[in-house]
Amino acid sequence: MGVICDPVNRSLIISDEILGYGSSGTIVFKGNFQGCAVAVKRLLRDFVDVVSKEVSLLESADNHANVIRYFYKEVTDSFLYIALELCPASLAEVIEKPNEHQSLSAILKPKKALSQIASGLQHLHSLSIVHRDIKPQNILVSQTSKGELKMLLSDFGLSKRLDGVAQTSFSQTVNNPGGTFGWRAPEILRGDVNLDAGADTCDSTSSFTSVSDQENGGESKRSEDRKRLTRAVDIFALGCLMYYVLSNGDHPFGSRFEREMNILRRSIDLQRLDGLGEEGHEAQHLICAMTKYEPEQRPDALKILSHPYFWDSHRRLSFLQDASDRFDIMERDPPVASLVLVALEANAVDIVGNDWHRRLDRQVMEDLNKRRKYDPKSIAALLRAIRNKKHHIHDLPHNVKRLFTIAGVQLLPDGFLAYFTSRFPRLFLHTYEVVDSYPVLKSESSFLLYFKPFSDEI
Repeated sequence: MGVICDPVNRSLIISDEILGYGSSGTIVFKGNFQGCAVAVKRLLRDFVDVVSKEVSLLESADNHANVIRYFYKEVTDSFLYIALELCPASLAEVIEKPNEHQSLSAILKPKKALSQIASGLQHLHSLSIVHRDIKPQNILVSQTSKGELKMLLSDFGLSKRLDGVAQTSFSQTVNNPGGTFGWRAPEILRGDVNLDAGADTCDSTSSFTSVSDQENGGESKRSEDRKRLTRAVDIFALGCLMYYVLSNGDHPFGSRFEREMNILRRSIDLQRLDGLGEEGHEAQHLICAMTKYEPEQRPDALKILSHPYFWDSHRRLSFLQDASDRFDIMERDPPVASLVLVALEANAVDIVGNDWHRRLDRQVMEDLNKRRKYDPKSIAALLRAIRNKKHHIHDLPHNVKRLFTIAGVQLLPDGFLAYFTSRFPRLFLHTYEVVDSYPVLKSESSFLLYFKPFSDEI
């Protein structure tokens, strides 16, 4: 994945420089393989069988730009060595220790980083692999040849194929049942998931006790009553990670030692995103969906990647135009579309206020009123106004066009869209939710592409 090594020199050279430590005696050294600098994970020989399964997963999954690259393994009498792509830092280090990683921290783009992480996770899930330990420490950060940051999913020690037995480097324990403290999904904490069983197997020897079991006097649920593991445990952790990145290191379920109780109590706090305007509302919407208490209610990775949080200005403005066109047709075709239009205007006061005219500059309203009148309480009318102004953007008076221009930002689509979304930060997401809630509507040709993952550069 962008790293080319000398195919003639196949020897693994391990230096004395220690990069980090893991559980059960694992040490990570800096090394060299085929002329490339690598990270060398040294594990005790006792784990050779189970670690071989981890290596097998890495070999099948590392053909993606956002999954750590595996190079080589070597077994000696005492240890097993795994050579992996070398990265300068983890996401946790970049966010929590910015002074020590200034060159990386300065160019971190949160939205792009989150899109890459979700893309890597979608790749794993497409291979029926559940990571089971998504957290900031397991996201490594590297740089491309262009100097841009690249996020890499790493540490497959707890990963598992859904069509087989658990692929674990270390046995599950009371202190670490299927993930890291504070990043585990509620179904794991409740003891609802059989962590050691595959899709068609059921293991009655699982030894861990869940948080909810501890509250009930230590009585674990019978393994036959437990559901099989699903990809949703990764989605929950990804939602927590998203808030961590956007809040610069906070967790949506509070401080370290209260997180798991808050997860079980469904006590989530996303207030740190309130000040981010439209982007903050969309991030909160997505995080809430990803951290739903019941796993079947969480979106899959593809749905996450298609969420409007990841859309660029061009896609957003095009969607608002197409939505306005469709709503206009509905107004002339009652009663078929009445439910959609009622949903659109629901809670209009929260979306556009009592009179959206007052939120626009006088010059803009004067130009709008030259051609037609707009209902000041209607969301559909505001969407129509945005659409019409966009269509006639080049014919606008200079004093109006200047209002749509932000320093250093082009008029279309960025400046124009920002003018309206900064005044109505809930408008875009509300419009999206209305379309998304009607399958017949979003499956129409004019909307179909909007509900597919957005893969362009963010």
